[in-house]
Amino acid sequence: MDDPGERTAIAAFDFDGTITRRDSTIAFCAAMVRPARLASGLLLRAPGLVGLGLGLVPRERAKEALLGAFFHGVEERELRRRAAVWALRELPRLVQPAALARIQWHQSRGHRVVLASASLELFLEPWARAVGILDVLATRLEVRDGRLTGRLDGGNCYGQVKVDRLRDLLGDLACVELYAYGDSRGDREMLAAAQHPVYRPFRSG
Repeated sequence: MDDPGERTAIAAFDFDGTITRRDSTIAFCAAMVRPARLASGLLLRAPGLVGLGLGLVPRERAKEALLGAFFHGVEERELRRRAAVWALRELPRLVQPAALARIQWHQSRGHRVVLASASLELFLEPWARAVGILDVLATRLEVRDGRLTGRLDGGNCYGQVKVDRLRDLLGDLACVELYAYGDSRGDREMLAAAQHPVYRPFRSG
């Protein structure tokens, strides 16, 4: 891919399956939630997960229900502390070296790198800062009086929401030179909005 001309170059990366080898939110929940609560949450929400797989339950509703079962009532400050530690110690093990190298390629050319992910900003932001990424568009958990409510704040950062949030950050996407990296249905709209869409670029097999 050639360097863009006069327009500002933006590189928007999905996270799970694009930068990482597997789902980071599942790994995060497994690390943060006590086994008994993890098991009961999965058991209680199993019908919704089956419905999601069959296309009968909206993705956002199923995700909110599952995360609510895990994190409702949890103190935000403590969870953020633990998430930051996990993001710096454990999350790098999920990252594909080729994806990190591509991020660094864009950074070396002065391109603005953005994460646009349905994963949780709780752990994405600390990881992103560690690799020099300042812009993180991700799914947020709602907080009231210092504790998580179990609901999403602003919806799931998936599909068209990714494009909407990119526009909120950058303005008219036609006025930038947009590289987009994704691997799934949730990235379709972002890839369609880019001059340089790249689908499943870092998979080794």
